[in-house]
Amino acid sequence: MAENNKSSDNIFFSLMEEEGEDNNELDLSDMLNEIYKCDFTNKNDDLIIPQIINYRENFTVKELLLICDYYGIAKELKSNKCNKCEIIEFLVIFESHSMNSEIVFKRQNLWFYINELKNDKFMKKYVLL
Repeated sequence: MAENNKSSDNIFFSLMEEEGEDNNELDLSDMLNEIYKCDFTNKNDDLIIPQIINYRENFTVKELLLICDYYGIAKELKSNKCNKCEIIEFLVIFESHSMNSEIVFKRQNLWFYINELKNDKFMKKYVLL
């Protein structure tokens, strides 16, 4: 009788923080300065360009500010009277920073759940957004 050898492939994931990495919060004024210095339209980055296009085409300023409010950065943008393009660029910089990956992932998950609730015949009456 032949033995049935099953190999089980396990996935192992580990995050290790490098020594010397700064764990302080991002300085929002530094990020705004980076926005004014950078021209994202000339940057050939496979991740940044689609993000910018998605935000430009699928989100209103109000929705973008709601995302910023979730991240706790809306006041800074409002006080600097940023336009839609500046808000988008600020969001892309914030979301692409590795230190923010956890909150970005959580926000994306929650936004997905909100959309699922809004598209459900029964549950949509309970979603106020």
